[in-house]
Amino acid sequence: MANEPITSDSHQQLMLDFSVAGPQIGEKNITLPDGILVRDESGDETSYSHWEVIHRADETYWSPLDGDRKTLYDITDYKIQNKRDNQWLTVAEWFNLDKF
Repeated sequence: MANEPITSDSHQQLMLDFSVAGPQIGEKNITLPDGILVRDESGDETSYSHWEVIHRADETYWSPLDGDRKTLYDITDYKIQNKRDNQWLTVAEWFNLDKF
């Protein structure tokens, strides 16, 4: 990952700490019963039934992984599989889609 995870004792404090390096300019959440296939920068794939992505003004994308709401990870270099055509999209491409 390009940036170290950001961790705080509470979700509220985490969001305050998160905005210090660059303001949050968008958030996207998706929940699918059959999951969303996500590939990290090393090629490992994980399926998430709920996926939350926060876009920061410095053009990085962050997400809590494994349900930990007190830690955000830089997922800018991750890929997400598009359910419609099984193509892999960058997080930025996925974030800008109207429909998944």
